[in-house]
Amino acid sequence: MQVPMTSQHDRRTLLKATGATLVVGSLAGCIAGGQLGSGGESQSDEPKVNHEVRADRTLKVGPAGELAFVSDDITVHPGQTVAWEWKSDTHNIVVENQPEGANWEGTPGPASKVYDTGYRYTHTFETLGEYEYYCQPHQSVGMVGKVTVAPVEETTEKPTETPDEESPATEDDLPIEVGPGGNLEFSPDLVKVPAGTEVTFVWKSDSHNIAVESQPDGANWEGTPDSENTVFDAGYEHCHTFDVSGKYEYYCVPHQSVGEKGTIIVE
Repeated sequence: MQVPMTSQHDRRTLLKATGATLVVGSLAGCIAGGQLGSGGESQSDEPKVNHEVRADRTLKVGPAGELAFVSDDITVHPGQTVAWEWKSDTHNIVVENQPEGANWEGTPGPASKVYDTGYRYTHTFETLGEYEYYCQPHQSVGMVGKVTVAPVEETTEKPTETPDEESPATEDDLPIEVGPGGNLEFSPDLVKVPAGTEVTFVWKSDSHNIAVESQPDGANWEGTPDSENTVFDAGYEHCHTFDVSGKYEYYCVPHQSVGEKGTIIVE
């Protein structure tokens, strides 16, 4: 004898069917929303930041909120890689001019695409010539830069020439004093040390800094922290270990015009 379906049976059957449909639909929605690729990872249009790419030169983008690339004019050799590291928000790199045959495109995306603190961008330069670039949001206030790619022979370090009747100080004469007695100088201002020596600079008066003017290929001395406009006062100390042999030239930005500069020769 067949038992007729009641309205209660019909309702339970309908709820079960509806629930199964919702579960299947939800799973389908999750898969579609995640856009799973063949490897099972979520795909994203946001460019990946590769902090492992080795760079021959590293520049700062917007250090201490300054609207500038530091340094904004450098020279490298073919095959060398330059890295830009973001120190503040809302910057990018747009290529304005480059040599014929070069293919530098700047930071990924359109000129309106900007990046924030912590982003790192690298490019390896192969073609000789001058490359000019700018930050699109801040071009009007002078946030521009230039990279010159030159043959190795044009920038090969020349034999070190020391001033007449001046012998370089040695590691026994360290530390280097900055502004001793209120004088606008580094003392000693010419030092010769073995590779691997840690050199300490000690501030003896206020409003000085260290900007690196030139250094050997492969060296990574950046001078004092933050931008070239940041100065430090009496009592401050800056240390750097010089591992790459060659000649290092540096200066104090506020007092460069009056001769506050120095040279370190690493053997």
